[in-house]
Amino acid sequence: MQKHPASSYARILFRHLRLSEETGAAYFAGTNVTYEELMTLDGTLSQQALSRIYRNALAIYGRDDLGLSIGRQLRLSTHGALGVATSSGPDLRTGMYLLEKYGQTRSDFFDFALYEQKQGMRLTFTETFDLADLRAFITESVLSGLFSAITFFTEIEAFNGQVNFAYPRPRYWQQYRQHFGSRVSFDHKVTEVIFPDDVLSLPSPTADPALHKQAVAMCERHLQGIKTGQAEAPVLSTEEMVIKLMSENPGKIWSLDEVAAKMDISARTLIRRLAADGTQFQTLRDNLAKEQAVTYLRDDRLSVESIGYLMGFSDASSFRRSFKRWFGETPSQYRGKINRS
Repeated sequence: MQKHPASSYARILFRHLRLSEETGAAYFAGTNVTYEELMTLDGTLSQQALSRIYRNALAIYGRDDLGLSIGRQLRLSTHGALGVATSSGPDLRTGMYLLEKYGQTRSDFFDFALYEQKQGMRLTFTETFDLADLRAFITESVLSGLFSAITFFTEIEAFNGQVNFAYPRPRYWQQYRQHFGSRVSFDHKVTEVIFPDDVLSLPSPTADPALHKQAVAMCERHLQGIKTGQAEAPVLSTEEMVIKLMSENPGKIWSLDEVAAKMDISARTLIRRLAADGTQFQTLRDNLAKEQAVTYLRDDRLSVESIGYLMGFSDASSFRRSFKRWFGETPSQYRGKINRS
């Protein structure tokens, strides 16, 4: 069975390197992938093509720490339905079980396994094939995705678990502490993250049982598509399609008309189909934006003005108004509450 990874990470990496259709030829060298294919929202890439693109990206970047650099761009919402299911679920423990079950819908470089321990949980990453020269880059990228979930629930500085890596300590290893906490170790047989109970039990600030159920259903359909060899054409509901579009393309305030145009239907038809699914466009958009905003606010390096810009708002005032409508308080008040906890 050949798996087909989603192309969203390759798109994010392409943009991170500040490439364009005119300047990106080296990014695609040695593959049959075109710029148009990469930018297709439902696009997929073979494992071989994605590996070659990653090697090309490392050559373009010119430094070994690209995995950590791109990791700063990864938020829960960039992980598609799996990210939505995690952010809308009750706690981080639930999110880790979702990763174990549905992780291959986002990446086929690792198999994930969870082991409950006396005072926490151990998550292991087993390579599905020899990652060779890409081992550090792919591990850094995948763990950054995991830690986008951890930092959604708690400050990364507060993570008091252990992270072990299955390769020698890189020369830039001190950067790992900024990304994965202070307790990192190298030269282990397997890459693993050990979670204490106090982290696993932290509740999601944007828990939504209805959205969670819908996102998990989307993950399940995608997983079954992979198992049956039909992962390239999953059958999604209208609600799932809207979630996929917005979650994989953060940094933009999507309008109803824009989403409808991307789906090749009228705005009225989109409203009608979402109503048949039991939801509304603004509800979906707000839930994803709330998750994004909370994640950004946990990063003290970002001002409220910067967060509004990153989310696609035209000015800070618009962001503050929307945030107060979502949470009943201003972004500064919410951030202060986080810092006191």
